[in-house]
Amino acid sequence: MVIELDSQYENRKQMIENIVKKIIEDNHIQITEVNFDNLIIHLSLCISREMNGTYIPTSESQINQLKEHEYYPISKEIIQKLEEQFHVEIDENQVHYVTMYLANINLLDIDFHYEFDLCDDETEDIINETIERIHTELNLDLRKNKEFYTGMTLHFYPALDRLQNNQQLTDNPLKDKIQAQFQLEYQCAEIFNDIVNEHYHKTFNEHELAYIALHFGTALKS
Repeated sequence: MVIELDSQYENRKQMIENIVKKIIEDNHIQITEVNFDNLIIHLSLCISREMNGTYIPTSESQINQLKEHEYYPISKEIIQKLEEQFHVEIDENQVHYVTMYLANINLLDIDFHYEFDLCDDETEDIINETIERIHTELNLDLRKNKEFYTGMTLHFYPALDRLQNNQQLTDNPLKDKIQAQFQLEYQCAEIFNDIVNEHYHKTFNEHELAYIALHFGTALKS
């Protein structure tokens, strides 16, 4: 299933894909389709939020150690090219996130969560429970999709941080189209939302859920 939304977003997404693909190929990094799609969606949403003035930086964490990773300079180059292309200033944390995507792409045998201490046990429990409930309720088996698991973790961690700090995004221009055109993906996001509510007694709004649904779209496509 290919995610297609308004032409402006799709054109921007294609430009981002071309920039990232060239840099990755120039540095001889092997990329699975699912991981590449997750990275492009992450960066596309980041640029959209910057351009719409709705970007909220993630909190500082132990991911700062990624500055020493071999892929950090490559990630920085990607972010710099995107800043030049779209005339925006992107938060430095995004270099860290791109590094995590690239590291996982090429180093799948690493225990990702231990290596980068990205999320706590409760966040991991929420993602595992979401995958199990989606399998039970929708008969979709994402349990063995490691690339999906990592991609969702990278998206959910800052989203959960925003939720707990009452900083949810409230201006997603793609919300209505995502809800209308990607109902199965949105159902997956709603299941995730139910489990988040069970853990934190808080729920994501429709704007956040629409972004989350996009990440489920890449998993269902694979």
